[in-house]
Amino acid sequence: MTDALERGIAARAAAYGIGLGPEATAALATHARAVLASAERLHLTTVTDPEELLRRHVGESLAGAVALEPGIRGRLVDLGSGNGYPGIPLAVARPGLTATLVEASARKAEFLRDTVRAARLAAVEVFHGQVQRPADLPEADPIMVLASRAMGGWERVVPRFAAALAPEGRVLLWAGEDTDRVLRRTAWRRLQLVDRLPLPDRERSWVFVLRRA
Repeated sequence: MTDALERGIAARAAAYGIGLGPEATAALATHARAVLASAERLHLTTVTDPEELLRRHVGESLAGAVALEPGIRGRLVDLGSGNGYPGIPLAVARPGLTATLVEASARKAEFLRDTVRAARLAAVEVFHGQVQRPADLPEADPIMVLASRAMGGWERVVPRFAAALAPEGRVLLWAGEDTDRVLRRTAWRRLQLVDRLPLPDRERSWVFVLRRA
């Protein structure tokens, strides 16, 4: 029997046109509970209410999945994953992706490994280290989806990954209104804005979708 959190996750996903089976819903619920349980100790988020976590973290992550075709396959890299959002929901919503959650903090990386194991997410791995350019990652396969929601310095780091994207690859950025100014910088000339998806219940915040120029 599903609980209220699992029902809320399934309903939120359905609102975005994403159908999640029981195992996928249970995996996201396991992740959400782990975040709530360790939020204060590991500084994962200031959100401690399950309903707000469902809206702010799970919902906003799934909002980015809308930009990806249901059958998309390839490599997903979540830069500065922290608490696992948006990387884990993206990987669950689009199961053809093999995800790498990149985290510089040893404690948070350990949390992510434990959570991925508890949620039985075989297609998700955690990489602990400072990643500033593609060469810092252990694999050289083209990146189908590069995601960044809370990484400090993303304005400098993300453009360096343009050449590492697959030809049909996408960059997903959870960011605010200053992003338009950032995208006009010379360093971003190899990336082109495709779309920006509004985040529910948030003013002046979007998921920016980019591709190789």
